[in-house]
Amino acid sequence: MRHPMRLGRLLPLILLLGSPTGCLSEREKTVRRLLETRECEGCDLTDASLEGADLEGARLKGARLSGAKLARASLRNADLTAAGLEGADARQADLRGARLDDTRLWNTEFQGANLEGVDLRNAVTRESANFEGANLRGINLEGSGLTGPDGHYRRSKKANFYHVPSGGALLMRADLTGAKLRAATLANCNFEGAILRGADLRNANLELSNLEGADLTEARLSGATWTDYSTCAKGSVGRCVPTRAR
Repeated sequence: MRHPMRLGRLLPLILLLGSPTGCLSEREKTVRRLLETRECEGCDLTDASLEGADLEGARLKGARLSGAKLARASLRNADLTAAGLEGADARQADLRGARLDDTRLWNTEFQGANLEGVDLRNAVTRESANFEGANLRGINLEGSGLTGPDGHYRRSKKANFYHVPSGGALLMRADLTGAKLRAATLANCNFEGAILRGADLRNANLELSNLEGADLTEARLSGATWTDYSTCAKGSVGRCVPTRAR
């Protein structure tokens, strides 16, 4: 087979086009329209099967994609503004250039996905997303974060009787080279084996995060709150030089 990837991308369309229109469910008709036109703003695609689909540049603003199967799909430059991707399987999907403002990413699976350069500052409920092994080079999370009550990773210590543990995102072996993470809240995140070369982590909150085996070469850490609650001194690059522990 000379073009296996091309065939994989066309398979959802081939299967739908091969079925008589009258035999399709409303959901299948919606999927068919999306694959034909790449226009589906506000439509219901809950649990839709779109594995390997070519949705480059698709207009999916406000679409309901919870539980959708989007593994290996191309969503390059797609408009997913205010879309719901709760529980969606986007493993190894290509989301470069995608718009994710107000996009709901609760429990979304992005393992091995390509989100290089994506602006995640205004995406919502990112704390539950799984970015293990994902390409997050150059992403923008300045002033935002990947921590919240629904996060996966737990490394919280009970501070008082009323303390509610929070969790952070899964970022094991993710590539965050050159990521814009200044003043980002990254507490309780799992960065084990992650690549953070040249990342801007100035004034970021890394409390109780797991940085075992992480590559911080040339990462800027001035003013960052380190895993043990200490503050990194001004000019800290590549490693945290603590000022004085809290």
